[in-house]
Amino acid sequence: MVAVAQASPAQLRPLVVVRTTPVARPLPVRATAATYRRRRLVAAGLVAAMVVALFVALSALTAPVGGSPASRTGTDAPLAAGTVHVVQPGDTFWSIARSLRPNEDPRPLVDRLVAAHGSPSLLVGDRITLPAGS
Repeated sequence: MVAVAQASPAQLRPLVVVRTTPVARPLPVRATAATYRRRRLVAAGLVAAMVVALFVALSALTAPVGGSPASRTGTDAPLAAGTVHVVQPGDTFWSIARSLRPNEDPRPLVDRLVAAHGSPSLLVGDRITLPAGS
């Protein structure tokens, strides 16, 4: 069952039109010269921060993964054969062999250094006698 309600013509009221005065829109606020300077300064700061962030990101990508070993004194010069080398922080058999023969394959020399040391592990303060003929 459906019920439908309809207003009778006696209940309808006439439509009344009310006239109103148009509301004046506020004028847009004009930015002052100081506002423009402040906006430019903020934009320049953001651009500078982005350039610095890009520089840091690119330098992190190009930096060596392991970083540099702890600073060592006096190990930049090639080591003389037959001398005693005291192991410093960051030293490895590989780095010692590379400092002895920088332009050659260090693997045979690493094997001789390990054999001369008697152990494949190094501790800071260990003394390694460099083999003659190195």
